[in-house]
Amino acid sequence: MSELESRIKEIAKKEGVALVGIASKERLLDAPASGNPEYLLPSTLSVISLAMSVDKDIVKDFLGKKDWLSHGDDRKEMARALFTISDKLTLFLRDNGFEAVTVGVNNNYRPEGGTTDVSEMTEFIPDFAHRYGAVAAGIGRLGWSGNVLHPEYGSLLELGSILTSAELEPDPLMEENPCDQCKMCSFVCPVEMISKKESKHVRVAGIDEEIALKKPNTCCWIGCTGYQGLSVDGKWSNWSPYRLGSDLPDEKKEWDILNNNLLKVDPLMTYQENGDLRKATFDPDWRFATVCGNCRGVCWPDRMVRMENMRLLTGSGVVVLSPDGQHIIANDEIIELETPFLVKVAMLKKDYQSAINGSLEIGEAVTPMDKAVLTHLFR
Repeated sequence: MSELESRIKEIAKKEGVALVGIASKERLLDAPASGNPEYLLPSTLSVISLAMSVDKDIVKDFLGKKDWLSHGDDRKEMARALFTISDKLTLFLRDNGFEAVTVGVNNNYRPEGGTTDVSEMTEFIPDFAHRYGAVAAGIGRLGWSGNVLHPEYGSLLELGSILTSAELEPDPLMEENPCDQCKMCSFVCPVEMISKKESKHVRVAGIDEEIALKKPNTCCWIGCTGYQGLSVDGKWSNWSPYRLGSDLPDEKKEWDILNNNLLKVDPLMTYQENGDLRKATFDPDWRFATVCGNCRGVCWPDRMVRMENMRLLTGSGVVVLSPDGQHIIANDEIIELETPFLVKVAMLKKDYQSAINGSLEIGEAVTPMDKAVLTHLFR
């Protein structure tokens, strides 16, 4: 390892990165299109992959419906750290005469045809896929869910990447895949994004990865954003109180149209920094109100713990919106109310009636959607 590689890793580790690896451009030649680093930096010769681990205790409370917002706060802290560390490494490389760019942590997608913003997209192809960079840099392997897995951290990783014209020595690839294909990730998605049986193959750095066949990316957006929080069997939900109120689509075109329609009326889309996760990450007043990501959250290294996580989640009940702006577990009769945003909102019937009668105070909600819904219902 040269002095340059050593210094890069020293900086990353000093700033709190759990894992850092280096990949050559050649290792990504066989990756899917989003694994091509030249899209962002044509002179790319190397990719530096970074990974930080989210807090396990916080994730456990998130899955078990004990604590909604702490997981989002933790993720925001990780995103802020990854941006900061990546920027330091980028500046370090530039100061040493190389070209370098920080890849956005998330929500940075390549333009699609004549689309003007994310509300018109259907494919959501990232500028550069951190997960392919991580595999090529020896950070981990792709699990059944398509998430990056590591023997020590499972899939509880937040990823970052730096692209550079520096020709760096690549790290060894991870030979053994930590995924044992337990497929528990398939059982914890409310919109059943991940197939339990069908698979496809993805090739990265000469590694043939078998991952689940998935529904369209717009299906994932609908589930993870929370437009549909209730499981198909109706017995549990993620942290979203919203429901589509109809059967989920079967065809990609239907998923795409539905998602685009939802995005166009979502109050979140009017937020001034929408689409720029970096600005949101460093905005002290903006909260990462994560409601899902269950496929990653349940996937810990130990199989028995994964089973516990799955049972914890699927036995944690159904979330509804409280008039005080909180997301709470339903412990009484639920009522589903129409909103102007193409979704219904679930509330406790007694709380709704009390709020209408003025005997229950209306609180300040966290998310733009919750704020708009409470305003529509009670103000």
